[in-house]
Amino acid sequence: MELCENKTYFLRKNKTGEEAAFCRFRFAYEEDAVCFWFEAEDDELISPFTQDNEDIWKGDAAEVFFCPDGDLSSYKEMSVSPFGVRFYGTVRHVNGRKRLHKEPPPFDAKTERTERGYRAEMRLPYAALEGFERSKAKLNAFCVDRRKNGRQHLYALNPTLCKTFHCPGFFL
Repeated sequence: MELCENKTYFLRKNKTGEEAAFCRFRFAYEEDAVCFWFEAEDDELISPFTQDNEDIWKGDAAEVFFCPDGDLSSYKEMSVSPFGVRFYGTVRHVNGRKRLHKEPPPFDAKTERTERGYRAEMRLPYAALEGFERSKAKLNAFCVDRRKNGRQHLYALNPTLCKTFHCPGFFL
C-alpha cells in the first residue's frame, strides 16, 4: 500500500489484518512539521498516566512509529493518551534486539473527548528529525484500546500480524 497525505485510513486489527472501524488515521507534511490525526471510538477511556514518558501504551493510546530517513534500524516512537499525556523515544534495532531511548517529547499533542471516544493530533517539527528526507520517510500508525476487563485490542495502519507493533518491516 502506498500512503497518501490527507487521506483517511481505517486502522485494522493488528493480529489478523481484519478491517475495523474503531480508529481512523490521516497525516500530512506541512511547512515545518509532519502532522498525524486520529479519531478513535472508545466507550471505556482507560489511561491512568499523568506524566510524559510514562508507559502510556499500557492504556488507551494513539501511536506513530516514524522513520525520518528510511533506515528502518532506527525510528521514532511517539504516543499520546486520550488525555494528552505524551511518550517519545528513539527505537534502535541492534543485533536482533530492540533498544528504546526515551527522550523529552519534541512534539505538540492535542486531544479532545468526542461523543463516541476521542480525537488526537500530534505535530512533530522537522527540526526534531535528524536526517529527515520526505521522499524516504516511512511510518506505521497504531491505536491501543485497553478494556476494563484487562484485555487490550491492538489496531494498525499496516498490521504486523503478531502481538507487537515493533516490526519496522511493516512501515509504509
